[in-house]
Amino acid sequence: MTNPKPAVLAAMTVAVALLASQAAAQSTAQSTMEHRPDASAVIQEAQRLLESERTTTRTQRAEAWRLTERDWERYETLMEGPRGIWSPNLDPITALGVEARSAEERRRYAELLVAVERERTERELAFQRAYDEAWQRLYPDEMPVDEFTLRPRNAFHFTDEGALQARLTVYVAVEACERCDSTVSELLAQGAQMDIFVLDSDGDDAVIRDWARRAGVPADRVRARDITLNHGQPDPEHGITMGSLPQVYPR
Repeated sequence: MTNPKPAVLAAMTVAVALLASQAAAQSTAQSTMEHRPDASAVIQEAQRLLESERTTTRTQRAEAWRLTERDWERYETLMEGPRGIWSPNLDPITALGVEARSAEERRRYAELLVAVERERTERELAFQRAYDEAWQRLYPDEMPVDEFTLRPRNAFHFTDEGALQARLTVYVAVEACERCDSTVSELLAQGAQMDIFVLDSDGDDAVIRDWARRAGVPADRVRARDITLNHGQPDPEHGITMGSLPQVYPR
């Protein structure tokens, strides 16, 4: 038997190599298909993880407001409807209380809100005292301006003794508002406690202090928190605009 020629032998070697390569590729593909997870299984697992994350978040938010998960689910449902349009920034407890389905449910949410608000007020008072002490220590000769308070506080002012005192919220402007000055002067003469919000201060404390001196606001009453001076901002939704000043509201 004659030996194959070198060219034929090389061709045979290449053919064998190709067959081996194809067989290996088929084996690898088959193995990959066997181990590849089903697409529906992947989607189901992703959905399960997403729902688990949502449940955890819902639980944490509910606990922060002392609500149950069922309460929170109802709150979310309420805010997706007309209540969310009427009162988009309403807190969960108030939303649930306003939309209560029975007198018992309404009473439960009312008592819960009282407890939560009381704790919040105590924390704010503690910080307010620390703020006042820091101001007296650092700037004893200047009237404090509440930079950290851009909006009115509660409808009532909680004193350190825990009593509730009705206060006035007063919106004024520094420029071109003589009625603002006269209104504040009249309220001062009546001894009113008030939180004054200056709408055109542009965040400048000096503007408010200069106006307060001009309007005769007593520095000692400001230091005693009987009167507070605040940076304000227009709120057209509630009728508070530069052209409508001054405005005075009982709190």
